[in-house]
Amino acid sequence: MTLSLVTSQLTETFFLVAARLAGLVFTAPVLSSGYLPRMLKVALILALAAALAPSVQASAPASGLVWGLDLVVNFGIGALIGLILSLFLSVLDMAGQVVTYELGLGLAIASNPGLDENGSFLSEWQSLLALFVFVATGGIELSVIALHASFQAIGANVMAIPVAAFSFVTGLMTSALTMTLLMAFPLLLAGFIVNMAVGIMSRAFPQMNAYYLSLPANFGVSLLVFAAMLPLLMGILPSLWNHAFTDVSRLLALLEGKP
Repeated sequence: MTLSLVTSQLTETFFLVAARLAGLVFTAPVLSSGYLPRMLKVALILALAAALAPSVQASAPASGLVWGLDLVVNFGIGALIGLILSLFLSVLDMAGQVVTYELGLGLAIASNPGLDENGSFLSEWQSLLALFVFVATGGIELSVIALHASFQAIGANVMAIPVAAFSFVTGLMTSALTMTLLMAFPLLLAGFIVNMAVGIMSRAFPQMNAYYLSLPANFGVSLLVFAAMLPLLMGILPSLWNHAFTDVSRLLALLEGKP
């Protein structure tokens, strides 16, 4: 009878851990990529759940309705952790989109099956660089470690997510817009200067077609500025991901009930 109870409790813990892992895989960078086959994601969730479940404490098996609610809440906690990391990745993507449309290159949009969306050439470059730094600095491993730490912050048999956690993630979404504008500012400034120069030249030489001059000039200057920004961007990206995982730690503290 005791062995049956232990087996039932371990099985319930396994599925609760798998639900939280599924939330992380659903939203986290790289893990949520469309380039990864779905069966590989499922296998990854099951393998990690089997590895983490013995170290997670859970109460005795509950009724079906309560257990189902636990699954949903655990999925939500994992999704919040992955969402914070994806939010920092989306800053670079949005910055590239802003610059692309500002420079009049909105038609140069390519499909991105990895993110299940369309993106400009600048956003593609910046997102790929950010993902490269994320993987190279152990971001995937740190994501799993953060999820394991979340079970110390808030147990597997949780019935609700603290409101403060939702407010914290919402506040990060607001600050993401400011970060986007800061990342895009050098390219926006370069585009503004080029447009001003073309405008002055078109006034001085009315017979000149300003549109056909501004388009290649904007594109060329943007590429030069972006190339000059690459060393700085590569230096900023590790700090960006460190800040992202710091915010994940703050989320775990809020889940634990700490201010």
